[in-house]
Amino acid sequence: ITAWNCRGLGNGPTVRGLLDLQKQVDPDVLFLSETKMSENRMTWFKSVMGMSSMIVRDCEGKSGGLALLWKRHVKVELHNYSKYHVDVQIIEEDGFKWRFTGIYGEPTADKKERTWRLMRILNQQMKLPWLCAGDFNEVLYGHEKKGGPPRSQKHMEKFRMALVECGLRDLGFTGDKFTWRNNSHQAD
Repeated sequence: ITAWNCRGLGNGPTVRGLLDLQKQVDPDVLFLSETKMSENRMTWFKSVMGMSSMIVRDCEGKSGGLALLWKRHVKVELHNYSKYHVDVQIIEEDGFKWRFTGIYGEPTADKKERTWRLMRILNQQMKLPWLCAGDFNEVLYGHEKKGGPPRSQKHMEKFRMALVECGLRDLGFTGDKFTWRNNSHQAD
């Protein structure tokens, strides 16, 4: 599974990045946030990425948009979705069931509690092994962010508490340590 905030699939560098990701990682399941695309436009990406199925939450105007894409051999059953999440059950070939939720968190500070509330509600709905991934628009600790104003300790603590209350923990990541640099996607 790969989760990526693509910040819009309508520009060349992002499309090239997505194609490079497909060549390097070749994920069976791909969660994209901030696609800034409709389901019709996402159909092309589905085929280019070698995926057979997808669930799309259309963007609203020029913002948002979520997509979950998967390959033919992956069995996915949709539980629910909104403009901030896609929640599915994945059934392995041996019958083992687990849950994946792709999250795109509220970006504004005064609305972050909505994301933590959503996670708590989702936690109560289905009791399976659970993997959440995406862009929570928050960090667990200040050292995970570079550039821009410092993160609020209160917001980071509320994020950590939401994870604890949902029985979730940080599994780490692969790739660039800093995916956001003072509103720039370029390395220093």
